Order: sequence, then structure tokens, then C-alpha cells
Amino acid sequence: MGIIVEMVFPKTCVGCGKIGQYLCEKCQNKIEIIGADYKNKKVEGRIGLFKYHGVIKDLISLVKFELVSEAKTEIGKMIAEQLRENYPNILEYWVKNKFVIVPVPLHWRRKNWRGFNQAEIIANEVGKIINLKINNNLIIRFKNTKKQVTSNKIERSINIKDAFKTVGKLPKNIIIFDDVWTTGNTIKNIIKIIPKNRKIWVLTLATGN
Repeated sequence: MGIIVEMVFPKTCVGCGKIGQYLCEKCQNKIEIIGADYKNKKVEGRIGLFKYHGVIKDLISLVKFELVSEAKTEIGKMIAEQLRENYPNILEYWVKNKFVIVPVPLHWRRKNWRGFNQAEIIANEVGKIINLKINNNLIIRFKNTKKQVTSNKIERSINIKDAFKTVGKLPKNIIIFDDVWTTGNTIKNIIKIIPKNRKIWVLTLATGN
């Protein structure tokens, strides 16, 4: 059945239209890579792998807005490869200290409408490759907020305030994962509800406005 679907609806590169992958190797090599950020004292570090524009922005839109969840596998591999290539010491540190990846949650109404949480399904792929546990149930979004993409900076800040709460005991070492960091308001509000005696990293596929 999968072969038939691929024949009728083949994977095409969001960058050049080449059939076979959602992002071909040639277009992957054109992506702007970003380094780690250690400015926020509330976390040990933040890694936003790519600049949020061009083909990366199109790839995220493919999953988030066009609901092509199949792209999760390619994205997961891209993230794992970047971590292994550019952040081997950090990756080793995460594995050695048993960090747990916690995807940014969606409100249950939006998740039901979309059929999946893009942060969750991508994080699951990443975790399998780099051998880290994923926990989708530690933090919930109990406030059904307006879509951040349609809001300005001030609206986003107000919109996301007090939208999250923890459930049960959080692990000592946490990696908060999301597809994209724009203003950072979503993840910053999650960091606020995490106890201070936890070690926190932030990992996103992309960074930008």
C-alpha cells in the first residue's frame, strides 16, 4: 500500500521539486547552519540547528500546516546527523547523563484537529537515533491559545503566558524540543514551570523570526 501511495503521491523536495525526498541532499547542503547559544542563564545551552528561512521554513510548513507527517523521518535524521557532526561532545554529555527529551506540547484540541504534534513525532525519531528517552506526558498545555504564527510579538507573549503545567515528577536532566524558536516565548514559559534544580537544554530544528 505504501508503494502505491508513493507512486501516486511521490515525495518531492520542497527546495527544487526533485522526486525522492522531502529535502534532497543538494538542497540540504544549502541550508544555513547556526551555532549553540549559552546566553540564557536558566538553561545550560540552546541549540537551534538551522536558520528559519528558505527550504527549512518550507519543510516545517509541510509538516505543521500541510500535515505531511511522513517528513518526520527525514527531519529526525537531519537533526541527529547535525548533532553528531557539530555537537559530538554535547551529545555524549546528554547520553552519559541520561537526558530526557520533552517535546513542546499542543493543546489536546489542536492535536486532535491536526492528528499529531509535530514536535512530538520529530522528537520520537531523533530519540530513536541518538538513543535518548522521550517523554510526551511530563508537560501539558491546558490553555488553548491562539496560533502563535498569526500573532505579533506582544500578542505572542500574552497569548502563551501560564499556558503550561507539569504532570508528575520531572527528570533531573531535560531537553525541551520544538520545531522552531522564533520569539522563544513558548519555551521560556515552559522553563518557568520547571523546578530550579533541573539541568535544562533547548533543542530546535530552526531559529528565526
